[in-house]
Amino acid sequence: MTSDLFSGLSFHRLREGSSMSSKIKKIYRAVAKKLLAPNVLQRIVSELRNIKLSPVDQHIFLSSLYNEAGLFHPSYEDWRIKRVNKILELYGIDYFEGKNLLELGGGHGEIGAFFAELGANVLCLEGRMQNVNYASLKHRRVANFKCKHFNLEHDFSEFGRFDLIINFGLLYHLQKVDEHLSCCFRMSDDILFESVVCDSTDPYKIIFCDENKDVDEEALEGIGSRPSPFYIERVAKENHFETIRYFSADLNSGKQFIYDWKHKNDNRPGEGFKLRRFWRFKKMATSA
Repeated sequence: MTSDLFSGLSFHRLREGSSMSSKIKKIYRAVAKKLLAPNVLQRIVSELRNIKLSPVDQHIFLSSLYNEAGLFHPSYEDWRIKRVNKILELYGIDYFEGKNLLELGGGHGEIGAFFAELGANVLCLEGRMQNVNYASLKHRRVANFKCKHFNLEHDFSEFGRFDLIINFGLLYHLQKVDEHLSCCFRMSDDILFESVVCDSTDPYKIIFCDENKDVDEEALEGIGSRPSPFYIERVAKENHFETIRYFSADLNSGKQFIYDWKHKNDNRPGEGFKLRRFWRFKKMATSA
C-alpha cells in the first residue's frame, strides 16, 4: 500500500506539470494521514531537493513535516479556521484594510498574517524566540506583518494603541491575569478574546496550575491560570467594556476545543485545554 501511494505521487510527473502548491499539498496530505512508512518519508525529503524550494521555504516545510508537537499539532488547523471564520463573520473582509491590529501570543503568526494579507498593519507579540523566528520566516513576504519577541507577563502598553486586539489562546498561560487584561483594555476599544476557563460562575474564581515551559505553546514561566469566564467579564466591566458572548458550536473543533459547554459549576480547571469561551469586548460609550 505504501509503495502504491508513493508511486501515485509521481514526483517526476509532478515536477513537469503541476504547481508548487499542488506538489506540496499532495506530499503533505499523505504524510498528515500517516500513510507513509519512515523510509518513504526519507525518500520524500530527498525528492524535495528536486523541487525548487528556496532554502528558507525548505526549512519551513521540513520543520512542519517533522514536528507534530505543540504549535505544529494538526489540531491547530481546523481550530484556526473556525476562529478566523468567526472574525470574518463579525467584521467582514473589507474592515481590515488599513487597520492597526495587535495579535498577542500569536505563536507562528498564522492568524495575524492572514489579516495582514487582507490589508491590516499587524504586530504580533510572542514570548518564545523560536516561534518569532518561524513566524517571521514563514510570513516574510507579507508586507504588513511583523512579529516581535516579548514576554506578555509584562506590561506591553509601550507598543501603543490599536484598532483591534486579537487575544487568542494566551491568558491561561499567564499568571498576572488582571494586569494583562487591564493592559489590553488600555490599548484598544475593540478586543477579540478567547481562553480556556475553569467551570465556575464565581466572578472571583481563578485557579493557578503548573504547565510545561519546554512546550512551545504552554506557559513561558511554567505557571498558567484558569479564571472563570465570569472573572474575565468582571474585569472587562471594571474597565468599562461591554461584553458580547460567542459561546457557540460553530467555534468547536472536534472534541478538543469546546465553546458551547454548559456549566456544572464544579471548578473543573478547563479539562486540559477543552473548556473555552470566546468574547468581543467593546469600550462603553461615555455619557455626556
